[in-house]
Amino acid sequence: MPSVSRFGAKRLYRDAGSMASSSVASGLLGAAFWALSARIFPPAELGVMTAVMAVITATGVVVAAGVGDAYTALLPAVGSARVRLYRRGQRMFWIIASIGGVGAAAGTVLLLTEVRGSIGVALLVAFGVLVWSAVNVQSSALVALGRARWLPGANLLTGLVKIGLLPLLAITLRWHAVELAFLIATTGMVVVLGPVIWKVVNSATDLPPATLSEDAALGMFNGFFAQSIASSGLNFGVLTLSPFLVTAFADPEQGALFALVFSIVQTLDVVGMAMALSLVVHASSAPDDAWSMARSVLIKTVLLTVAGALFLIVLAPPALRLLDPAYGALGVTDVVRVLCAVCVVRTVYTVWSALQRSHRNIAAPLRFNVAFAVMLPVLVVTLCRPYGALGGAFALLLAQSALSGAAGIHLLISRRRGGEGVRRVSVSGS
Repeated sequence: MPSVSRFGAKRLYRDAGSMASSSVASGLLGAAFWALSARIFPPAELGVMTAVMAVITATGVVVAAGVGDAYTALLPAVGSARVRLYRRGQRMFWIIASIGGVGAAAGTVLLLTEVRGSIGVALLVAFGVLVWSAVNVQSSALVALGRARWLPGANLLTGLVKIGLLPLLAITLRWHAVELAFLIATTGMVVVLGPVIWKVVNSATDLPPATLSEDAALGMFNGFFAQSIASSGLNFGVLTLSPFLVTAFADPEQGALFALVFSIVQTLDVVGMAMALSLVVHASSAPDDAWSMARSVLIKTVLLTVAGALFLIVLAPPALRLLDPAYGALGVTDVVRVLCAVCVVRTVYTVWSALQRSHRNIAAPLRFNVAFAVMLPVLVVTLCRPYGALGGAFALLLAQSALSGAAGIHLLISRRRGGEGVRRVSVSGS
């Protein structure tokens, strides 16, 4: 059957490779984009723009998580019912994205002193949340539909357009050129991919065998949607919002340093996140192989992340000092080292969380992420005031170490008890 070839253990690393290459391309182009931004704008001005971008990306990731995670876990498992499932997801997505955009806009212009009361920034944030969350949902849908190979080209083109727009906007408009370049390029990707995805969804080809009934999948969708948004908001949302917190509780220069290093170091996460997302899809369609897939993914992810971290520790500090000597005086080397350590530690949680989602069990990640969401802001506020960007980096390291440690212990205990490392449970955790 030709449909089976798109799903299962044999496609795990092929799809992971497509997503990893897509993410690496995005990460490298993103690093180039931020390097160009650092060259064009002084730290104090760039810090405000990175804080606004942090709100857009953090809210967008959280908004997209509910539908995106439901798509990756359920679409490969429902066979011909994917049309109804996809449509339900789209309806729910646009409602929550609109609400999230308005809330993020209000919070930004109320809490960030430098843009307080700005209607223009509020509109920029609201539209940015819609666009960024839409492209994240589209990416999840492509993976769930067995079209992960489309992502590298789409992200490569988007990244190049973004870099090309930045100097043009900086010369002609200047006002929040970083955010505008990002959003214009991303909007183009959303407009192009939307109709293409609908065409794939409506086709009757390449369907894997159903492992869930239509009624069961639709019944699980709402619970999965709500818990995924909560779990993502408590983890990736808080994590991605950290540049905003550093700017708000330290100053724009420290915020710019943290945001630049954070964006560069995030390239270390791309392999793990790509392999984890592929693990969700393929372990969902082949649950008997889930544990062996997860173990292999974890080993490879740790090794690749450590190698990448050593590379960045050597090259990133002199590169940022070359762009602007002020970053050297702000302590860039130590910030790079600590944030690289965060990425290495995070690999354990990333793979563990993917294994839970592949079995439609998001209750455990949700509980762990509540603790993370409480710890991180408290640590950031405590450490950023006296230590700036370095304090923010150590806050991330402490919170992530606690989260990954708990995930590792949970995995070992449940593996010994259940044989598969995770129970097959409902989204309610019962």
